Amino acid sequence: MYFWNIVGNANNKAHAAQLLAHVYASLKLPNPAAHYLAKSQPILMAEAAEPWERALAHAVAANVASAAGQAAKHAEHYRFAVEQVAALPDAEERAILEATVRVLPVPVG
Repeated sequence: MYFWNIVGNANNKAHAAQLLAHVYASLKLPNPAAHYLAKSQPILMAEAAEPWERALAHAVAANVASAAGQAAKHAEHYRFAVEQVAALPDAEERAILEATVRVLPVPVG
């Protein structure tokens, strides 16, 4: 993130923040995860974002919601991530994001 803050554009910075959100959520640290997720979402969930970016944004949001104990948000973002990943036309992008979804906590029920 340090590098992208110096030389990156808004999209680079959003991806760096998203990566930190995913790592913090995986470590079960919901507060810093939510902080970095909030920095990434305006760009990566926007209509102008690539489909794979929106799918990944929902996957990370599901992970953050799970870490925060927000069951309804976790289930909603997880469902959106799974649907959007399945709809990706590029097989390589789909395979990469399917691997990401596989490491996410699965919603209960």
